[in-house]
Amino acid sequence: MPIQVSWDSNAHHIVRITFQRGWTWSDLHQAVKQADALIISQPQTVNLLIDIHEAGGIPGDFITRAGELFAQGEARTNEGQKVVVGAGTLIRMAYKGFLRVYGSRMEGRPFIFADSVEAARELLTHPSTA
Repeated sequence: MPIQVSWDSNAHHIVRITFQRGWTWSDLHQAVKQADALIISQPQTVNLLIDIHEAGGIPGDFITRAGELFAQGEARTNEGQKVVVGAGTLIRMAYKGFLRVYGSRMEGRPFIFADSVEAARELLTHPSTA
């Protein structure tokens, strides 16, 4: 599967979602369900490390489909921070646009961007020092 979902082997209570080239929207929806299952299986806060470093290019319908995905559902009560690794300028700019359009639905569910997996782990395990 082009999107892997698992517990991060180097940090506690972090679900790692790793994209590989060739992923589809169907793969993403399945990955979200898998991540959701891991999150709700735990009583404590669970953070997400989303690694898109090897995801390849973004699909042409990215803006529409990603906006729909951001707008749906509610955050789990124990869903923590979400840190994205490997997002280029285009994705970061698109995210700012999503916040303007879907801001009220995304309240309390922001994405943070990091330049490396190590930096993401640092943000998630020691947020006040990163």
